[in-house]
Amino acid sequence: MRLPPIEWIEKMIRINSTTYQSNEELVRFLVPLLTDTGLKVEEQVVVENGIRFTNLLAYSHSLDSPDLLALNTHLDTVDPGDPDQWTKTNGNPFQATRLRDRIYGLGTADVKLDFLCKLWASRLAKPWKRPFVLVGTYGEERGLIGIQELFKMKKFKPRYALVGEPSNLELIYAHKGHLIFTVAIPLLLERPTSQSTKKKWKGVSAHSSTPDLGDNALLKGLTDIFKRGYGITHLTAGTNFNKIPDSCEALLVSDQNETTRIVFKFIQFLDDLRHDFKSRKDPRFSPATSCLSLNQATTHSDHIEFVFDVRTLPDVNHERLEKKIREGILKFGAKVTQVTSDASLKGQKNGRLIVQAARTLKACGVKPVLKTKATSTEAAIYQANGASAFVFGPGISVGNAHRPNEFNSFRQMEIATRFYTQFLKTPWVEV
Repeated sequence: MRLPPIEWIEKMIRINSTTYQSNEELVRFLVPLLTDTGLKVEEQVVVENGIRFTNLLAYSHSLDSPDLLALNTHLDTVDPGDPDQWTKTNGNPFQATRLRDRIYGLGTADVKLDFLCKLWASRLAKPWKRPFVLVGTYGEERGLIGIQELFKMKKFKPRYALVGEPSNLELIYAHKGHLIFTVAIPLLLERPTSQSTKKKWKGVSAHSSTPDLGDNALLKGLTDIFKRGYGITHLTAGTNFNKIPDSCEALLVSDQNETTRIVFKFIQFLDDLRHDFKSRKDPRFSPATSCLSLNQATTHSDHIEFVFDVRTLPDVNHERLEKKIREGILKFGAKVTQVTSDASLKGQKNGRLIVQAARTLKACGVKPVLKTKATSTEAAIYQANGASAFVFGPGISVGNAHRPNEFNSFRQMEIATRFYTQFLKTPWVEV
């Protein structure tokens, strides 16, 4: 059998592992499959607000092997959003649905099924010539936090890392960095002179690294509010900091209030940043500039919280950009309350690991294509901890991940499994 059993695939998708809820059920499903493969299993449990999250390690030799190879896949997904938009799965994003060469469902491409491909490959690759560890992380979709917790273990220090993300079987040697800003705008409510009105706007979700592929419901709603001169008393939009919001709701009054005027200045400031980003381009990437996306709005008792992210080109200095944004937002009465920074992957096309990966892919009958990626990934964390890393996986990312009707290709999953198998059988590169 060239692919994992379909029952495994369907079960993997059926288990809800959205990023803010525990992934314990998924780990309990995977552990017996890993031990039956002959791998030793360790778990790192992290408790957040009473919720258990788990990083999963399954290794062939010892974790302190000097040439340890990490095959990394994150086990969490973004929130599915509006179930009605999952038309290929009958409104259930957790129902793996086969249609010819495609399988639809949340996590099919980004990126749960990749873990099963690697697990199956580890069975096919016996006897193992390379010391390796299968790594299943939590919290990738909310700032790569799981892999960062894992490196705090100290004993885990791989020399090489193959990080799974949907890459259309292309070898990703470099990717953008990621800055996530949380901004608080004071909720300054005057005594209303008119009755409140509730309004809703619909959009189309997309990955925040390619915002032009979506239709941002939050921006659509704010544009309508500014145009009609409404005052905001309550605003809600978005489910993830890295996903274009497909819905927005607001409670409004007819007279524009001070909160709305500050929000307007905030949106103008973001537009100015987008314009500034266009002056610096790197043709290796698509989009070729750093890009910004406004992704969430949540109303609290005394403020409205906005979340936006910036996908930065590798040469952008995060500290300088953060300072510029903090100071700019402070000028009109708002403030940055939290910033998360993820580094870029500054890889090289002729690095020894990527060269070996290209040879292995060619041996699998696929012409190697080396590319960059507009998103940030756990590969940057591996690089920061001394490992050579690249990104690879079955499935399409752009226009597919973080959207309803996410899908993967059985053909690509089969090729990826073959690639992982051969990679584990190939002798080590000389470094």
